[in-house]
Amino acid sequence: MVKNLLTQILKKRLAKKYSQDYVASRLKISQSSYNKIENGTTQLTVAMLLQISVILDLEYLTTK
Repeated sequence: MVKNLLTQILKKRLAKKYSQDYVASRLKISQSSYNKIENGTTQLTVAMLLQISVILDLEYLTTK
C-alpha cells in the first residue's frame, strides 16, 4: 500500500513538472531527504504525507 502511495506521489509530482528540489524546499528538507521519502528508503510520516498532499494538490488526501 505504501509503495502504491509513493508511486502516486511520484506520478503527480512529474505531472505537475515539479522537481524533487522544489518539493523538498517547500517541505523545508533537503532534496536527498525528499528522494529517500519518494523511493521508500525513509519512512513516510503522516505529517509529511499531509504536507506533500497539499503541495501536490492530492485531493483525496487533503481535507477541505
